[in-house]
Amino acid sequence: MKSEKKLKMYFKDKNNNLCKVKCEITYRNDYEEFSMTGEVQGGMGQCLDSIKPKTKEQKRLVELWRKHHLNGMNAGTPKQTKKIKDMKFEYTYDKACRFLNSFDKAGKPLSVCDLDFLNDLQDEIKIKISDLETEISILNDYEKQMNKKGLRSDTWVSIKELNIKGFINHHYNGVSMFFKKEILRRNKKIEDLNKLLEQEHEKTMLYDRGTDGKLYKYGGTWHRRELPKNLWEEITTLKTNIEKFDNSQKITGGNWKDIDDYKIVALGKHLKLEPNESKQDISTDDSELYYYCGIEYFVLTEEEANERAKDYLGDELWQMAVENGNTELGKDDWIEWVISKDGYGNTLNGYDGSSSFDDDNKVYIMRC
Repeated sequence: MKSEKKLKMYFKDKNNNLCKVKCEITYRNDYEEFSMTGEVQGGMGQCLDSIKPKTKEQKRLVELWRKHHLNGMNAGTPKQTKKIKDMKFEYTYDKACRFLNSFDKAGKPLSVCDLDFLNDLQDEIKIKISDLETEISILNDYEKQMNKKGLRSDTWVSIKELNIKGFINHHYNGVSMFFKKEILRRNKKIEDLNKLLEQEHEKTMLYDRGTDGKLYKYGGTWHRRELPKNLWEEITTLKTNIEKFDNSQKITGGNWKDIDDYKIVALGKHLKLEPNESKQDISTDDSELYYYCGIEYFVLTEEEANERAKDYLGDELWQMAVENGNTELGKDDWIEWVISKDGYGNTLNGYDGSSSFDDDNKVYIMRC
């Protein structure tokens, strides 16, 4: 099995938001599958639209992300996927199908009249196919009945539902040959009708041919796209250049004593920033909630952390604990017990449940 490739990179975009990006190539599905995920401004996963590229390398990284992410799991062919981008309304699968069905194979809009005619013709073909399949089912049932009875002499067979009457010789497997012939005739008609239906389907962009040459309906299967041979080399080079530029833009130096807000000092040291960068990139608007490059942090004294935890746990959660038989404590005692057991991080940190305590400044630091 080929080895997987993984890397992470960190950089600040045009809006000075910290972007954390993870890239990898795996072989879990027996082919190279490329994936990218990220974190920016508190959003995680496919947050590429939140990144505002500062450099051409950052822009290229987002382009590769958009183009090749989960290259083995595309609902449509490249032509269909490109056309979907022209949709003027919020994406849903049903809307996408209707949208694609309104364009001909070349991507030109179909008139309502042409589309109605095409849809009616396809419906007629489907009805004919369904009728033939019903006839085959009837033939199979009759054959089973006759074989069950057993033939000891030549006989006539009559199937009124299908307007069939024929003579069967009981020798030389006559019953099977009779029904086989009738079923084969219908299967041939179904085959011809399916080819005709395929031709009609191909007249709109709802259907397109995959890399295997088969005709697929949009969303009917996953379409795999081969990755460029040099994709990982390009990603690795981008990482080097992006982080090299980002490091060159970092604000260095300064003195912690020049920063009046002790909570900025605490958060800056927690994030391993230098004083000048902390002063430049950390801000606050309520003395408890602090921001660093699009990321929110609580920086709280013991009293502040305790009050926020009490507000969060409040009446509702305590009442639920009582009703579920999880506690017999009063509200205040229960809140103190939860805090002592779980800590402030598990209560207030919705990111990863952790908290850090700065001994010098006597504050708790945690993601929001």
